[in-house]
Amino acid sequence: MTKSHQKLAHSGINNSDKKPYIALVEQIDLTIRARYPLLYIIAVEEEPTEEVLRQVATYSQPQRRLLFWDIVRGWDDNNSDKGSVMGALLRIAKADEQESALFVLRDLHPFIKNPTTEKSAPIVRELRNLTRELKRSRKTLILTSHTLDLPEELLQEVTVIDFPLPNPPEIDYLIKQLVVPEKLQVSGLAREQLVKACQGLSRTRI
Repeated sequence: MTKSHQKLAHSGINNSDKKPYIALVEQIDLTIRARYPLLYIIAVEEEPTEEVLRQVATYSQPQRRLLFWDIVRGWDDNNSDKGSVMGALLRIAKADEQESALFVLRDLHPFIKNPTTEKSAPIVRELRNLTRELKRSRKTLILTSHTLDLPEELLQEVTVIDFPLPNPPEIDYLIKQLVVPEKLQVSGLAREQLVKACQGLSRTRI
């Protein structure tokens, strides 16, 4: 079992909301404030997940710095550490511990699932080192992936968060936003059936 496994409650969306996903934002913000240093977000879609993280970054005052990294393009602010997981982790370790910051690493699971290999072992070890150090700082490390793939060495270190698929209010909202009214004129029971038919689909498939 992991240290903590959270299923995020869904806030729903309506046209009057100033910020969509506000309940998700509040839950992740609370987890970060509680000084959980290493989060692992399971999500089939990157864009909604990263939009929520952007809102989390601006939710607190002062705002948190937010940086994204992936193996191909490196860090989004300067394209450094392309192809280097250890380089990305080193930047996090060296960052000012008094600066409130969220470091998001995309798709790290292939590099940590087998900690006995020569390439993976140092990465898993450094993640454990960072987890201990980040508890004394205002920095949070967030891993995002479509699947949960963790080695035993990290099970007690990671807080796992399931990012939900859209619920009926959000599905209805997406239909209104994506479909030209003249092309889809449904209401009442027909609209309810359409929303129900879309349940279980990702936002990109609706």
